Amino acid sequence: MTFLDLAKARYSVRKYQAKPIEPDKLAYVLEAGHVAPTACNNQPQRIMAITAPTELAKADECTPCRFVAPAVLLVCL
Repeated sequence: MTFLDLAKARYSVRKYQAKPIEPDKLAYVLEAGHVAPTACNNQPQRIMAITAPTELAKADECTPCRFVAPAVLLVCL
C-alpha cells in the first residue's frame, strides 16, 4: 500500500465505546510511542494516559473532541 492509498482510505472516528481499555493494550500503545524514532533519538516527548473519570472530565473542559473515548493520550514536549 502506498502512502497515497493510505491517505485516501483514512477516516475519522467520532464515536467510541464507553468500555475501558485493557491495561495490556494501553501499555502496548504507550511502549510504541516510547520507542518511536525522534530527531537525534532525543526522545523529548512524555506521553500520559488519562483514564480516570475525574481526569477525563478535565479533558472534556479543554476540548469538545473526546467523543466519549475511554482514554486520552496527552503528548507533551
